[in-house]
Amino acid sequence: MSSTVNQTSARPAKTARITTFLFALCVVFFIVAGAAIVVGQIAALAAGTATGARHWATALAPYAFGGASVAGLLAFALSYRTQEPEGD
Repeated sequence: MSSTVNQTSARPAKTARITTFLFALCVVFFIVAGAAIVVGQIAALAAGTATGARHWATALAPYAFGGASVAGLLAFALSYRTQEPEGD
């Protein structure tokens, strides 16, 4: 006996939720890392050490740009997700 009812898997919805959460986490991370770069450079320049400001940026930049890169890749992946139909 065959059934005409479409059974959908919960896996795509769960994957989309996890990917969306990771995207949001990466966005928050790179915003915080970018703000830390700016605030650290301001503090170093206020203290009168331009070399310290450069070193501060050099130390934190890979983390900020890495977080931005991962967020960009996740955003690209999320652009391909299928929209779930509304209703039951």
